[in-house]
Amino acid sequence: MKNTIASVGLYDADIEYSSCGVGFLTRKDGKQSHELLTLGQEALCAVPHRGGMSSEGVGDGAGISIDLSENFFSLLTRRKLKVGTFGVGNFFLPEDSSQHQNAIRLVEEKLQNAGMSTLLLRDLPVDNTKISERSVSKQLPIKQWIFAPSDSQFGQNLETRIHKILLEIEAVAYVDPALKGLYPLSISSRLQVLKGRLNSWEIIPYFSDLQSRDQKIHTLYFHTRFSTNTDPHPTMAQPFRLMAHNGELNTDKKNRLSEAAIASSKNSSIIRPKGQSDSCRFDQTLNARVFDEGLDLVDAVVSMMPPAWENREDLNPKVHSMLEYFSLFEEK
Repeated sequence: MKNTIASVGLYDADIEYSSCGVGFLTRKDGKQSHELLTLGQEALCAVPHRGGMSSEGVGDGAGISIDLSENFFSLLTRRKLKVGTFGVGNFFLPEDSSQHQNAIRLVEEKLQNAGMSTLLLRDLPVDNTKISERSVSKQLPIKQWIFAPSDSQFGQNLETRIHKILLEIEAVAYVDPALKGLYPLSISSRLQVLKGRLNSWEIIPYFSDLQSRDQKIHTLYFHTRFSTNTDPHPTMAQPFRLMAHNGELNTDKKNRLSEAAIASSKNSSIIRPKGQSDSCRFDQTLNARVFDEGLDLVDAVVSMMPPAWENREDLNPKVHSMLEYFSLFEEK
């Protein structure tokens, strides 16, 4: 039976279908406000059926990606910050607590070597009363760096520079057994990722920063996971650094082959975290397309689709519109 619900904005009732627990909200005027987080919580409370949980009610994993709040981070650092001129890095620390200081030194060293100054280093505050006692033991603490370049670089140049810092940290973290568990959720001058072994409705109440009225944003997207081919773990929760995507096997195979060929041509290697899912690989490749190859976000996404979709002229007009809309996040 034909769907009789009217089409509104980017939504087209004629191509409606069910999918996993993902959502995207943005203000087209680019104005940062706390209202978007309130609306985001309403959306997150509408998708629990799309996420998995254990028999004890512990979520398979859920998270949120938001743009950096100029207001919030200015108040935290007690200096006037402007979007695009500072960065935020969120990290899970090593499983071995005796290695935490070594991990912190590694991140600090890579930031300093790249000409970054740490404005604030803190433990990300959480509210354990908002999740169950069993869930508390499944979470990993997050260490947060707020930093800025010592020069006047900003925008895409700064973001590319930060991406190189990420790769340098990963090159050590993913091969040193002592640092097992050190994992960058995100490090960027544009966005930050917050995630864990959570259910969708728990994300915003759990992370205290998101409850603050000073936290004002213009864009967010979220993902709630139903673990299938990998075990539930905070690092496997989504979003990743640039996307929230359920990895498709044909897409994953295509991109693994192309990444291996590109790395071989450059006499380099791809360093991946242990237990990486197909979605995580997709995100890693997407980052490479954007930062290493210089593609804009839309072209990078299209280039990673199966062959029949690679020509943007062949895209369904509605899909093309959505991809252009996602690029708003990159441009703000």
